[in-house]
Amino acid sequence: MASVTISPGAAGFGQGVEASVIGLPAVDFSLTLRRPFHVLGGGNNVPERYTSDLWLARGYGYTGTWGYRSATGNVIKVWQLGGGGAPTLVGADTIPNVTTVSDLQVSPDSSLLVATGEYGNGAGLYVYSLTDPAHPALVAQWSVANATGGLHTGTLATIDGHLYAFTARDPSAPSLLTFRIQPDSPAVIVPVDSIPMPANYGIHDTFVRDGLLFVENWNSGLWIYDIGGGGQGGAPDHAVLLGSVVTQGGEVHNAWWFHDPVTNEKKYVFVGQEGPDVIGASSDGDIHVVDVSDLSAPVEVAHFHLADNAGPHNFWMDEQREILYAAYYNGGVVALDVSGTLQGDLGSRLIARIAPGGANNTYVWGVMLYGGSLYAADMVSGFWQLQVP
Repeated sequence: MASVTISPGAAGFGQGVEASVIGLPAVDFSLTLRRPFHVLGGGNNVPERYTSDLWLARGYGYTGTWGYRSATGNVIKVWQLGGGGAPTLVGADTIPNVTTVSDLQVSPDSSLLVATGEYGNGAGLYVYSLTDPAHPALVAQWSVANATGGLHTGTLATIDGHLYAFTARDPSAPSLLTFRIQPDSPAVIVPVDSIPMPANYGIHDTFVRDGLLFVENWNSGLWIYDIGGGGQGGAPDHAVLLGSVVTQGGEVHNAWWFHDPVTNEKKYVFVGQEGPDVIGASSDGDIHVVDVSDLSAPVEVAHFHLADNAGPHNFWMDEQREILYAAYYNGGVVALDVSGTLQGDLGSRLIARIAPGGANNTYVWGVMLYGGSLYAADMVSGFWQLQVP
């Protein structure tokens, strides 16, 4: 049986993970839940590579690729989206000298696509013009000097009229690197800040909202920085640490700060714990809920555990409906009711769950709402469009 060992720092995985897609165990998805998901189309459309991150804008979807399957994960796939049905592949862009496109995002004004690359000489940050959204055109790149690890993830935010990328240098050499992206012709990438992070399997992801930066720092926990909205003089080029918390079990991978439209509260941050993973077969970890009413002293107040040997990777939220969507690797896609007060075990909050590729063909990396549908990037079975419950 062929397999590959993923070293610490591999995009989206824990330490010492063995990856294999042969001889997968069956998973029972026959639970009767409150409302069902439905597959609208897609899937089994990236057989040669493992699919990684996704982003959707202007009627198009962009998906990354990871590691090595039967081809190297150095490609960004471009998809045309329909109202209901299979996304159509319309193009692909190769990033030379990398083996993983670990993260990608479209700028808030939909003019640029920004991707992070890992594992290769010169891996780093890549900026594409979306003047023609079906054919992204590379207009700038910034390489991590003297390192092959590159950038693990990146998050875009417009602050005071400027576009910034908050990126995580590969966990094997952890630091938070912040860039200002100037949409000149050609575009210019300007490093503005670099903050060393603990060598405790390092920084994995970032989340930015309302002038706060949330850094997911693995076993060192969730760190919260003022970059303009925390009242402590912070800015994108001068982040000020406000507080931190180590959630139960550590392995802090990703986060989402929830703005509740019903209560107008902004007190909860959802944290994903990423334990050891085997591609296509198993994963581990829980969703943890942190109360950030006091940014200097955040505290964990609730958690959600999914059985069936599955753990979360990335989130998306429908805040108007107060639903958290979680990509749960071999556990598929999970929908949780996050309305009201959140305390203790949230097991009763499970609304719906789906394995879009089937029990032996599902390993969902990320999800995103767009145009009334939920789209899922599945490492094994590709790119899916789902009807939300």
